[in-house]
Amino acid sequence: MDTLMRVDSQIAFAIWVGLAVTVASVLLLVAVLVIRQLAQRRERNHLRAATFWRGVLVDAMQAAPSRVPVLPASDMTGFVEAWNELHDAPGGADSPGMLAVAEQVDLAPKLERMVEHGRFHDRVMAIIAIGYLRSASSFDRLAALIDDASPIVSISAARALMRIDPQRAVQQVVPQIVSRHDWVDGGIAQMLNEAGPEAVKDELGAAALRANDEVASRLVRFLAGVSPEAAAPVIARILAEPHDEHLVSTCLQVLADVRDLDKARPLLTHDRWHVRMHASAAIGRLGGADDAEALLPLLADPQWWVRYRTAQALQHLLAAERLTQVRDAQQDRYARDILTQVMAERALGETQ
Repeated sequence: MDTLMRVDSQIAFAIWVGLAVTVASVLLLVAVLVIRQLAQRRERNHLRAATFWRGVLVDAMQAAPSRVPVLPASDMTGFVEAWNELHDAPGGADSPGMLAVAEQVDLAPKLERMVEHGRFHDRVMAIIAIGYLRSASSFDRLAALIDDASPIVSISAARALMRIDPQRAVQQVVPQIVSRHDWVDGGIAQMLNEAGPEAVKDELGAAALRANDEVASRLVRFLAGVSPEAAAPVIARILAEPHDEHLVSTCLQVLADVRDLDKARPLLTHDRWHVRMHASAAIGRLGGADDAEALLPLLADPQWWVRYRTAQALQHLLAAERLTQVRDAQQDRYARDILTQVMAERALGETQ
């Protein structure tokens, strides 16, 4: 009798467990369907809002509107997408009509709320939009984000700050460039170029001279990309002092002032082969025919890349007939081979 009761209770327990699992599965399926429906509805609303506000903004670029529809919170992501897209487009620039729309919809505080409470993607898009809006009232809020743990948020905030007030922002942004190694170099270069050389050259040059050799190498490259003229005295000072070979190589790669060649010529005999290679390339890029004699020994360098860059440098400095004479006069087999290769590459390029 006891055995039958135990069997009945076990069967009942199994039935209830089965029912519970079934109900849970159904509820989970319903939840997934509801979430999917909500996501699709949100995406449809986003696309509708982006299309609608893109049309409003494009019309505003032609003529400032006298009246603009109310911008509801549900349209914010679509509006921001259209706003950023039109500014990112080739030739995109500040438009009085678009600024009039932004003023009428009270855009700046709406974007700030989006930065504070939005999802990650929406926050980043709002930060970018504030930069395009050049909202001075938002400067301090964005400045607080420049230390954000996310490199995407922090560099987006830095770029927006540089758009709003580059003279003020550069004092905060350059120290971040020095300390943050998670910022993408391409993003930094784009930000500095947008700000312009006058806004960044002094702060960037001073930081390059203060930084250690590893960081200075990045800063010199950024500075040379923004303003070769501003980089020249920094490069000249670094090349005149003992520094890490990688920093010296970077300076030689971005060397653009002929007057600094006197600092590059002694580096043709440097112990490290990549310094000799970059010195040779710099002389070939900026030097004259008189420099050819100093380059000739490097045609027999143990490193192939040094011989190759030297042969290319000589090709830039000498006429074709003179280069042939130089090749035929070489006693070293490697020197003759590398000159023959470079001359063949040029001939091939001329026939294509």
